[in-house]
Amino acid sequence: MKKLRLAATFVLLFPFLAHAQIPVSDLDLTRFYVRLGASFVYPDDHNTSLKYYVLQDWELYRTGWDIEEDTTWNVSGVWRPLPYLGLELLYIGGATHSLALENFRGNPGRDGINFGRFTTSSANLFVNWYLNDLNCLGQPYIGIGVNYSDFYDDKLNPDFQQYLVNSGMATGPGKFGIGHSWGASAQLGLDWRLGRVGALSSWLINAAVIYTDANTDAVVTYPTNPGYERLYSDFETNPWTLNLGVTYEF
Repeated sequence: MKKLRLAATFVLLFPFLAHAQIPVSDLDLTRFYVRLGASFVYPDDHNTSLKYYVLQDWELYRTGWDIEEDTTWNVSGVWRPLPYLGLELLYIGGATHSLALENFRGNPGRDGINFGRFTTSSANLFVNWYLNDLNCLGQPYIGIGVNYSDFYDDKLNPDFQQYLVNSGMATGPGKFGIGHSWGASAQLGLDWRLGRVGALSSWLINAAVIYTDANTDAVVTYPTNPGYERLYSDFETNPWTLNLGVTYEF
């Protein structure tokens, strides 16, 4: 599914890029934007179940992740050297997501269990293609780029810790670990200038929808007698993010 979404994005972008003819005389090395805003992060939690490396546990068989959305902040800088082209470096601050297991059979009468939480932040480098002239108040754009996502502050919920011990799987508290991710990203955005002349002409309102390909490995390590054991999952958050912000043009 994620490959189809990214492929569709490239198909949409290709006609614009293929027909782009921008004179070098339009080059402007001094046009910069600085943007600050809020991000509403909606992870896509359709990925693999939690399982053993070798044998599948029946109570964890065909479980699924339920990842809650969160709101955080973002900051970005845009260099727009040509009227129809810009380079954007975007950072989205830490969003903390509660994590649960659905279709979990370990607790009679319940269909899920609180699993834990994690925090993620991301850095994105976009190449943006602007669809209108610079003198237009509305500046819609399409961007493609690369994303780095960092996962941290990952902890197990007491409910799942208790399940590990009560089920006889663990002899003590376990640990939850997630790594980092490199992937592709795409965005559709709009800058709206507040005025054509005067002080307001340097200020813009921004809105953008971003899709990020973010996947890594999630591992639960817990003590046994003797040694330790692990559960693991291919962890694909692939979030959709809505950014709303204020932009200042230098």
